Amino acid sequence: MAGLLKFIIFAAIVGSLALFFGQIYFGQFLNPQGGFFVSADRGTTWKKIGLLATGGSINRLNILEIKSNPKDSRILYAITLGAGVLKSVDGGEVWYKLGDKNNILIPRANVLALATDYRYPDYNKDIPDKFYLAVYQNKSGKVLKTEDGGISFKEVYITSRSGFPVYDVALDPRNPNIVWVATGEGNLLKSPDGGATWKLVQEFGKAISFLLINPSNPSSMLVTTFTGSIFTSQDGGATWTDDTEGIISFKNARLIEKVLYNPTDGGVYLTSKFGLIKSYDFGINWQAMDVVTANDILPATDVAFGRLLGSQNVYVSASNFIYSSKDGGKFWQIRKLGTARQIRTLWVDPKNPDKIIVGTSGSGKKAKSSLFMFPTGK
Repeated sequence: MAGLLKFIIFAAIVGSLALFFGQIYFGQFLNPQGGFFVSADRGTTWKKIGLLATGGSINRLNILEIKSNPKDSRILYAITLGAGVLKSVDGGEVWYKLGDKNNILIPRANVLALATDYRYPDYNKDIPDKFYLAVYQNKSGKVLKTEDGGISFKEVYITSRSGFPVYDVALDPRNPNIVWVATGEGNLLKSPDGGATWKLVQEFGKAISFLLINPSNPSSMLVTTFTGSIFTSQDGGATWTDDTEGIISFKNARLIEKVLYNPTDGGVYLTSKFGLIKSYDFGINWQAMDVVTANDILPATDVAFGRLLGSQNVYVSASNFIYSSKDGGKFWQIRKLGTARQIRTLWVDPKNPDKIIVGTSGSGKKAKSSLFMFPTGK
């Protein structure tokens, strides 16, 4: 275990040092009020964290999402618009900008989604973590794959037309060799062999923003589009139903920010310009959650949950505010972070529910839902 952890740290350092760009982009003269913030008491108090291993600052990153490795929550990944991927192996204190010895992942890549192979790392066999990236770089949407913890990447998919990103990538919850991809062309694709070959499953005719697979029943799937439509499937993607009608009654709910699954209650939660709504039938019917704020003033950007069995902890971000609830959303505690930037992503430690990390981006204009909205192909 110790040997593999050292390997992961060494790999990340090599990737960081290989990119002189990192020394410039993350320079010391940037605004010190962005980046990462952590709470050790379930959202009551917050402090700034996060150092770049090569020195400098990460404060002006546009961080889209923070994810942890399913087998080791100390391993964190932060995907960004315009700065590739950051990785931490100590729970977020120190971050390494991943390089790529193959030069497949470029330093200024827009990384829109990340999916980890939940079988790795395997410390007993010295096998590092493996993951996939949905990226938009050099005017092309691509899926990249690493099998060495981010030292190198290979391209396993590219959109047929330039100007169309790959917006999401997901692995089957029961078979990680099955990879799903959602594109700006409106195509949903499936690979049965880890990205070696692909099959077009469905053409939606609209750019797909998010793809969600039910962890307890992989045949149940949901996709959202940048036009605010919701489609669901109950047969593994063979047929699809337009269930957009379920959210029409919530004003501006079709301006979707995030769609996430809560493993503790089996609900699907959707953040939007309306605020927060949830569904207990995987996207068919929805109900509003009161987050103690006027929805049109502070639209919700992300939602996160306590991971322990029976937990009712819910956290919602809106602008630079964090709303936390211990009772599933009946009553809320409100905290404002000391940043002028927007909180874009929330992460709760699955092993330590007291620990929450948030990542920030620009004041909304660089959000995933606005930067690539309605791709033109130009």
